[in-house]
Amino acid sequence: MLKKNIHYMLKLFYPLFQKVLPYQTYAYLSVGTVNTAINILLYAIFYQVVLPKGEIHIYGINMESYTISLIVAFLATVPTGFWLSKHFAFNQNPVVGSTIRQLGKYFLVVLQGLGSDYILLVSLIHIAGLHPTIGKIVSTVIVLTLNFLLQKYFTFRIKAA
Repeated sequence: MLKKNIHYMLKLFYPLFQKVLPYQTYAYLSVGTVNTAINILLYAIFYQVVLPKGEIHIYGINMESYTISLIVAFLATVPTGFWLSKHFAFNQNPVVGSTIRQLGKYFLVVLQGLGSDYILLVSLIHIAGLHPTIGKIVSTVIVLTLNFLLQKYFTFRIKAA
């Protein structure tokens, strides 16, 4: 039922974008926007509400609250992001390998994204002086562009015949 409703919503709004975006890009941006919004919302809730500001000591390791928030949001949205990408953005591709193989590749790409996101986030906070939540939004936009290309040409690519 959920898949059917998501497909319906994607097809309903695609005519507004079909002159400027191929369907795959539109679907990736659409479902990616939802997953990214969930990610940013979780990050903001953990950073602004749940965790104390500053350094937190966990099993002898000192971590900033924004780092912990980033990790929590990442772990929560990897499964939803894979499911949305597999079934809606890249679903017109024939299955390339097993779901486990695709999940492994997907995880490598998003792990790269997490590393890039972290480096950008820390740079935007400490070098550019941005508020951590604003820095998260900026870094996410940059990382998502790279991730789309990696997902399309690595995780869900069609093998040449």
